[in-house]
Amino acid sequence: MPQDLPTTSPTAFGLDSFADLLPARDPILGEDPGSFGTFHAAMMAALGPATPYECVIAENLVAIEWELAQHRRMRDAGLRDIIRKAISKAVVRQKDAEHDAALDEAWERHEEAGGDEDDWEPTQFDRDAAEADGEDLAARAMSRDPGKQARAYEEVSALGMDPVEIMGEAYRSHDRSVTHHDGKLRELEGRRREVKRDFDALQRARPVEATVIEP
Repeated sequence: MPQDLPTTSPTAFGLDSFADLLPARDPILGEDPGSFGTFHAAMMAALGPATPYECVIAENLVAIEWELAQHRRMRDAGLRDIIRKAISKAVVRQKDAEHDAALDEAWERHEEAGGDEDDWEPTQFDRDAAEADGEDLAARAMSRDPGKQARAYEEVSALGMDPVEIMGEAYRSHDRSVTHHDGKLRELEGRRREVKRDFDALQRARPVEATVIEP
């Protein structure tokens, strides 16, 4: 049975909230602007810390959850970059093959017209344009528009590539843009379980008169 212990108001220390004891968190480039404030408010409302120490542990838990979300975003960005490069390379290979085939046909017509190597002026492969086409297809393949994404999937399949296999290769990659964040995710998930266990224990030992501290 919890003890009926007195609680101290943060106003006794000149604070509006015990959360004011903790330093304000500055944004980090790459985060969605304003997203942490909304995330923090929602998480603190859900956790409902009722004592100063609960507030500190709750802040720690929110920070871990936020870091987990950011590492997932960074890992997924690494996966998308690997996929983007794979699709772009495939498009460049296809465009290069098409250019070679067109050159062969042009040479045959040139010879049939009585031409030879001295007056042969082959067209050069436009690698920049091919790479731009590849980047465009990759962007559409990862579009948030389902219709645009589905059409891009068909184009990727026409290149002889299976979209699921491309994704699988990205997940199996040893690129640090993926493996580093996967490792951090496992580490943070372990820390989250430990901190949540501590927080739950504090809640079970709450004084009867405790009230939720506003974040």
